[in-house]
Amino acid sequence: MENLSSNILYLPDVISANLPGDIVSDIFTRLPVKSLCRFKCVSKSMYLMLHSPNFIKKHTNRAIQKDPSMILRTEFRLYAVEEDEEHSKVRKLQVPFARSLEKIGISGSCNGLLCISDQRHDEDIYIYNPSTRVYRKLPVPEFDIPTNIDSTFFTSLGFGFHQNDYKLVRSLYLYDKPLEDIDSYKCEARIYSFSANKWRKIGGIPFHIRSRVAIMVHNNFVWTASRGLGTEISILVVAFDLDREEFWEVPCPEIAITRQCQIEVSVFEGRFSIYYMWKNDRVEIWTMEEFGVKQSWKKTICDGAKFILG
Repeated sequence: MENLSSNILYLPDVISANLPGDIVSDIFTRLPVKSLCRFKCVSKSMYLMLHSPNFIKKHTNRAIQKDPSMILRTEFRLYAVEEDEEHSKVRKLQVPFARSLEKIGISGSCNGLLCISDQRHDEDIYIYNPSTRVYRKLPVPEFDIPTNIDSTFFTSLGFGFHQNDYKLVRSLYLYDKPLEDIDSYKCEARIYSFSANKWRKIGGIPFHIRSRVAIMVHNNFVWTASRGLGTEISILVVAFDLDREEFWEVPCPEIAITRQCQIEVSVFEGRFSIYYMWKNDRVEIWTMEEFGVKQSWKKTICDGAKFILG
């Protein structure tokens, strides 16, 4: 299996005797991935340029700005929505490892890469480039919590790019006793480094993460979480700081929350946001002008109409 990136030196000057290397590189960053895959076979110099980290980064940044893509998922298949000047079309993605998964789950996306996991087992996690069909199956993390086929547990994931490396955080909660105090369940977390291709243990989790997949905001993975149970339950927003490698609680707006209210975290107009959705179809969207600063919360939308998250 191929690597998704390479540390090959960047040598564009030997590709063309008539054009400077930076111009050649700039031209090629505007081409679609399918064309670049063909050009890899033209010459060794071309291969070196197209596999250099510098070129890959420039091409990815340009592609994201020009043509943000959408991935649709069914239980067993993935589809890409492609846009052109006249219309949109849906293309079925050929996932080489799809047969090894009982139920496909998208656990994050970053720079054109997808984190795909098996929602029924969670042990099988892949980093996949749908444009080139190159993928990597991650090693299974070793947890101190004893689990077996009869164990009931919940996992959450966070996938993103940090300090020139792709990172994945996985937390695990073992439900090994009656549902009395949700904070008393055993829990652990591991972080995976793409460059090192291994997991390592990180600090404890002082809350119960509720959402299966994190969003990434300012070098933080963010989930919804909770403390307590029943009438004493508190709904929280928590984050994992990739710089400090610590879990922390994100301060929320001071509004009354009832059991009829559903909370989701997202990014709205470039800012971290919380969606409060009540069963009577009332919706409030609060955005954080400065991430982590409680005083910077601002109510952006308050609507009584039915609202569906994208």
